[in-house]
Amino acid sequence: MSVEFGRVVIVGAGISGLVTARILRDDGFDVTVIEKEPMIGGVWAESRAYPGLRTNNSQQTYVYTDHLWDPSADQFPTAEQVRDYLGSYVARFELGDLLRLSTEVLRVERNDTGFEVEARGPDGAIRLDCDYVVVCAGTYSVPVMPEFEGGESFTGAVMHSSTVTDPALLEDKRVVVVGAGKSALDAATWAAKYGRRSTLVFRRPHWMVPRYLPGGIPTDHFTLGRISEMFVPYYRLNRVERFLHGPGAVLPWLFWRFIGRLFRTLLRMPAAMVPDEPFDRGRDNLGFVSEFYSLARAGRVDMLRDRVAALDGDEVVLASGKRVTADIVVCATGFRQDLRFLAPELREAVAPGGRFALYRHILSPTEPRLACIGFASSTACTLTAEMSAHWLAQVFAGELVLPTTAEMTAEIQQAQDWLAAEFPARPQGYYIGQHLTRHIDALLTDMGLPTRRTRNIFTEYFGTFGPARYRDVAAQRRATKTVARSVLS
Repeated sequence: MSVEFGRVVIVGAGISGLVTARILRDDGFDVTVIEKEPMIGGVWAESRAYPGLRTNNSQQTYVYTDHLWDPSADQFPTAEQVRDYLGSYVARFELGDLLRLSTEVLRVERNDTGFEVEARGPDGAIRLDCDYVVVCAGTYSVPVMPEFEGGESFTGAVMHSSTVTDPALLEDKRVVVVGAGKSALDAATWAAKYGRRSTLVFRRPHWMVPRYLPGGIPTDHFTLGRISEMFVPYYRLNRVERFLHGPGAVLPWLFWRFIGRLFRTLLRMPAAMVPDEPFDRGRDNLGFVSEFYSLARAGRVDMLRDRVAALDGDEVVLASGKRVTADIVVCATGFRQDLRFLAPELREAVAPGGRFALYRHILSPTEPRLACIGFASSTACTLTAEMSAHWLAQVFAGELVLPTTAEMTAEIQQAQDWLAAEFPARPQGYYIGQHLTRHIDALLTDMGLPTRRTRNIFTEYFGTFGPARYRDVAAQRRATKTVARSVLS
């Protein structure tokens, strides 16, 4: 394939990195993908997938636009099935030659022509010169591990949930799981199934969602849609939304109270696991679960709303003074991004003061050759990554003229102010979440493509907002391609 637009180094070969590589390669860029793991997959890699891990989304919404799942895959695919899916994507679109696996990026810095990337692989040090860098390392780069007082005296093991990849590690063990998100509930579930005892210690519970609604409908087929999005506030509102979040605010209030009650009833949540906040205020921590609540009701998981104060011998000491005997402490305490490989000035351009400042959640206004895709989590990450890659390809190719730096900075600030008010627990300054259609509409509008993707208004607003709607975006881009002044020259 001919190269027209220069060389791109992509960091990460997960969901975002693979689709970005394919789109940029097909658009005429010389692409190299660097992945520190010995396999593709990112969070789905075998080295990071804990027992029972499945997608939060059904396969109809966790899919690339033009590459369907194997018919044998589960409705909510397992980690192994996701790995097979990504492997088939690489094979079908001949991405294998672009990949450098078992290779870690150590440093990215500016040079006279673009960037110099320093990495280390199986054969030693590597230096690459490139015109563009795209960071696709994602939101789950480095496990966050709390430091417990008395940890050196603990006779058991302390592990992050992402490292417990073999159920045999838990056999006949007394397991304490710290956390209350989806990974914590999953960990407590397989501790109850494989271990001697499972105890969940958490400060506050989070809202969870059943995988299916009555009638066997996957829940995400209902929640991913333009209508449901109208009931959550955004920093840009249309006329209907201004009414719903102004004079008609009682309607979203009633809607989300009904949804919260419905999900609580369907899951049969034990009282200890019912969140304090209403459903709409906790939607940034949602996860899809099934087995945990039935095991908890059966008494196979002890639920303690408390805090770990210390470790002492073979016991976990809680802030309340209660002691729990444990052989293993599993910390389901999340992840953080790791941008230490970026030179300080590049890191400051992407995340000044540690708070991400990216136009369209992709591009730094002051470093328009350095991009991030997959950092802003959404309820359909395959779709947001793919549409972001199309948008970025047009920017890098000079086919999309960006606003001025001041205009982009003002837009970023508006989004950050909204995020700070709506999701104070996300200080990093990025989040798409359920605001999927607004984000993708903005990208399509920038690219000069239609935002309405179906033939009638009913399916557009009431149908599932999934990747299938966007199968023709690449063809539409080719059909409408125009020559624009490059903003990168």
